[in-house]
Amino acid sequence: MKRNNIVGIYLAAGRSTRMGTDKLRLPLGPMSLGNHALAAALSSELDSVVVVSNGAAADWIDSAFYKEPYCRKWSLVPCLEAHMGQAHSLRCGIQAAQERNAGAAVILLADQPLVTQEMITELLNRYQTNASLGFVASRYDGLARPPVLFAQRMFPELMQLTRDQGARQLIRRDPSGSFVDFASPGLFLDVDSAEDYGRLLELWKS
Repeated sequence: MKRNNIVGIYLAAGRSTRMGTDKLRLPLGPMSLGNHALAAALSSELDSVVVVSNGAAADWIDSAFYKEPYCRKWSLVPCLEAHMGQAHSLRCGIQAAQERNAGAAVILLADQPLVTQEMITELLNRYQTNASLGFVASRYDGLARPPVLFAQRMFPELMQLTRDQGARQLIRRDPSGSFVDFASPGLFLDVDSAEDYGRLLELWKS
């Protein structure tokens, strides 16, 4: 297994209940909202990306990603248990990463459209300078946030998460990790509501 085989897990299986409409299809510049962080992942040095969907047709994915040079780098993984909580989507992604013999995985959220290729690169660089790390997490204002890289040895613990449990509790109790600090809170904007989308549009204009 290659140490540098790092798989991106793109969590895109939410039901957008607070938004009232599928937020991944909302317009944002030249693409819909769900495509921006995916573009960052596909343009990064990740070896491959698995897009975890809720089983519905992922027709929000931009047609450009079905063409070269992107089409060979990603695959769609339906998660029929996604409605039971984010942990189930994460477990589907980790299982897919294990099937691809991943040495590590980077967890990304489809509703964090301002995550950049450079952020992913910083996580990868930190891990590749010290592959004994259990995780490398993004951090702003002292709080760990996605995207987060997890080493393969953390996969069994991630697979034990249930319902809406996130990986943050693992980060809190594992001392073997590292953090990459970012200065801009806008990078981590998580679009859950119409108000969030309004803030996103203001940030996008600026």
